Amino acid sequence: MLRPTVMFVALVLALAACGGEDEATTTTTLVDTEPTTATTVAIDETTTTTDPEVDADVWPLTGRDSGGADTEKPILIAKIDNTANSRPQVGLDHADMVIEVLVEGGVPRLLAFFQSNMPAEVGPVRSAREVDPKLVAPFGALMAHSGGQDPVVVGLRQVTGDVSHPTMGANAYFRDPSRPGTYDLVLRTADVLGLDSPEAPGFGWMTFGEAPGKDDNISLALSVTVSQSSAHTLNYRYSESNGGYLRFIGDTPHLVLGAEETYANRNNAVEGANPQLVAANVIVVYVPVIDTGRKDAAGSVVPDYDVLGSGVAVIFRDGVAIEGRWERSAANEFFRFVDADGNDIPLAEGSTWIQLTPLGRSLNWE
Repeated sequence: MLRPTVMFVALVLALAACGGEDEATTTTTLVDTEPTTATTVAIDETTTTTDPEVDADVWPLTGRDSGGADTEKPILIAKIDNTANSRPQVGLDHADMVIEVLVEGGVPRLLAFFQSNMPAEVGPVRSAREVDPKLVAPFGALMAHSGGQDPVVVGLRQVTGDVSHPTMGANAYFRDPSRPGTYDLVLRTADVLGLDSPEAPGFGWMTFGEAPGKDDNISLALSVTVSQSSAHTLNYRYSESNGGYLRFIGDTPHLVLGAEETYANRNNAVEGANPQLVAANVIVVYVPVIDTGRKDAAGSVVPDYDVLGSGVAVIFRDGVAIEGRWERSAANEFFRFVDADGNDIPLAEGSTWIQLTPLGRSLNWE
């Protein structure tokens, strides 16, 4: 695999006194690199890794106490649309972890991971892309999607249990008549949870714990702005009373259908029941773009991403930013988030949103 040298501008921290309290504003800008060539990922069965100690009483993707539930039950990953036509989504507030990735045209799709709190329905489900097999390979999960290019689907079937719309059809999926076509495919989760999935290559994907103490790489972060593309800017605003960062698309709250608003009973929904998404952790992961050589029908380039190696990462939790790096040495491992000394950066208990962001896009917090 061709891997460019990742060049970046040092993170700049500007501090100013305001009203007797320290106020910090930080801007991160990374330098663009040339795209690499397209690659595929397969799991090397001879590769062995040493997993960190795993607490069987804790959900592995949230760090929360399981209350005696089976913490090794299969993970369901769903590829969910995140354009205006798809919002508010259904079931997304139940996700333990979400990875947001840009597809063609700079618009986002989501890989939503469900295990500790399974919703009855998830959607709208969309098609998979080249990076998906590489991101989901460590989890031995069930994978819900609406199809994709043949190499992508083949790659997913090597590392997940395929419960896509083309294989399950009307048995597990239905079209929601209240949504526009293409953005109306919804999965009934109960119809796929009993299906076989591959054994996870490892466990202990996430590290949870108290936030690090005062450090040069830690600064106040009550408001975070991520520009993933010219078409997609995210804002996260910290709310201690809500348990994390409230999520906004631009300045618009990112809402989801409430639990009582599934398709079967939405006519009886309570007015104002749509909750806003909140993340205990927000992680911005900078990655190089890979040239797939493909374009969509509108002529937009279809991107892939290099998610092996290392790069810049910023972890937001508890109202602070922790500047660090991501590391991933093998396809059957997940990202590690480490500080300058190579120590794991602990996450707060709760849901995590990972913003997979092309090099060169801006990140601001204050």
